[in-house]
Amino acid sequence: MKFSLFIRPMLAVPLLCLGLGLAHAQDSAVFDMQKNAWKLYYQDPETSQWLNKTYVQQNAIKPNIKSAVQVSGSEQIYRYRLSNSREAKQTIDLFRIWGLPLVYVIPNFPAVTANAKTENDKWTQQYWNQLISKRNFETKIIKAPKGWSGNLRVDENVGQTSFVWTPGLKDTDPDGISPGRTQDGFVVTRVELPGMARAKLTGATAEPWGLDNLPDTPYWSQKIDEIQDLDYVLVPVLAPVIPVPTPYSGAELARRLKTHVQSWGKYEHIHADVLTRLNRQFDVLIPALEMNNKPTARAAVAAMRKECTDHHRDLVDAKAGQDDDTQVSVALPRTPAQRIATPPPAFDRLAARALMFDLRYLVDRMDSGR
Repeated sequence: MKFSLFIRPMLAVPLLCLGLGLAHAQDSAVFDMQKNAWKLYYQDPETSQWLNKTYVQQNAIKPNIKSAVQVSGSEQIYRYRLSNSREAKQTIDLFRIWGLPLVYVIPNFPAVTANAKTENDKWTQQYWNQLISKRNFETKIIKAPKGWSGNLRVDENVGQTSFVWTPGLKDTDPDGISPGRTQDGFVVTRVELPGMARAKLTGATAEPWGLDNLPDTPYWSQKIDEIQDLDYVLVPVLAPVIPVPTPYSGAELARRLKTHVQSWGKYEHIHADVLTRLNRQFDVLIPALEMNNKPTARAAVAAMRKECTDHHRDLVDAKAGQDDDTQVSVALPRTPAQRIATPPPAFDRLAARALMFDLRYLVDRMDSGR
């Protein structure tokens, strides 16, 4: 009897140790706020070993962006000056204006008609011609400062285009924009009129690919989404998002402008009451333009311009395209704490500038009869 009582606890010891081992060997992702990093514990999919890894978030940057736009014939030239505050802890290594709801059509785009299997030389030349045409189109649209590379990224599945700038690959090229530094020379030339978009920016880390080898499980899929959702900073910018109708129609342009303005509420560029007042004037402006009722159209435009200047009294036409140097856009709040600390403006100055620029264009076209 005593022997059996002794055996039972002894048998329980390895079971208890096994239980402790199982309890320890669990996936985990814990955020260290002091280091702005995640401590990851997981089983390597290839070796089955349990690993500890630290993933540093790529958002320890403090960017601000000055957006400018000017008319050049039938096109608009968009210029961006990007700064990284001295308080930043990382160098900015990605500047991407993303999610523009357009896919640009390349004019005179060469077709590939040859069969790759039976006419390989001809197919190769035609394919090469396409690559050259795409690159020429790209370099006409997007310019980069010295030591940087500028590219177009198109997602035809969702009908969106992005402008992307990254540091060059040469040893003499900069690593990005370090804390306390400013870089201009980011330029986009397009025919579309300005609206609001968001620039995605990230900071340089030693291991930006650190989430690539995590297990393919529901737990890690959810955690990767959580980590990546805050792994960048968003800054509002002016961008070419409003197509001018061809053939031109002032009423149709006003409709497109109204449609774009509706998105401002979602991104907290405008309060609901301000948007309601603007919509009321759009509903006057559009039929007035359809009937060529210029006095009524002017009155509606004047009311919307007054809405802009009521919130930004120094905002005159000249500043719609090129604002004061002190007027820059900073990072949008992303976390609940940031949203509490930085309540959204009643009418974002950048949004007001875009609206004034576009209304001026509309009135100029109306007056010229073009």
